[in-house]
Amino acid sequence: MSIFDAFSPSSRRGPYIGRYGKPGISRRELPCVFLVIAIAVGCIALLLLTVRWLTMANESDLYVISGSVLRAPELIRSTSPVIRILVQTNGRPVTIYEDDLSLSQQIMHLKWGDPVTARVKLLRAGVQSGSSAEYHIWELKRDGVTIQSYQDAYRYQTRANERSITYALELGLLSALLLAVALALRMHFGAWVDQTPIEVQEP
Repeated sequence: MSIFDAFSPSSRRGPYIGRYGKPGISRRELPCVFLVIAIAVGCIALLLLTVRWLTMANESDLYVISGSVLRAPELIRSTSPVIRILVQTNGRPVTIYEDDLSLSQQIMHLKWGDPVTARVKLLRAGVQSGSSAEYHIWELKRDGVTIQSYQDAYRYQTRANERSITYALELGLLSALLLAVALALRMHFGAWVDQTPIEVQEP
């Protein structure tokens, strides 16, 4: 018995009906289904690599902001948590974020009015009236005392990128396997989708 015998086309001439009387996926539509899933997984892998690459910053790319803490730092998001700090600058309030939670004890001790200076990378510009720009912290000082250095931030981002590359490679391998299955099914059935004309059964 061929490995693809389970996917042999049936002699149906009407719409495929799956379990419980609901429309389902026919065997001859499996090549297209596997192809779509392979492309989607591959896109996720590329997106993961792109996002991590965009998070990196050279020292020459950073902005310097100075001001005072306007609101006590807070931890946001239950998954991939980050620390958010609202800072009042000479122009307007800005929001800065830190995702290295190893510094959370020092950062969470910041309080209203503390003078801070940070080197940051722009995440989102404030475009609406009264909205604050958002930045990612690459160096943070309180009253001249360093809480996080650029070197610490660079090492943290490098480790995070290495983990992301590992996940992306695993997803890439999965995408390649799904694509191989899709091509094998395409060769077996001779088409990506079932092109058999559907006969409308009269009641």
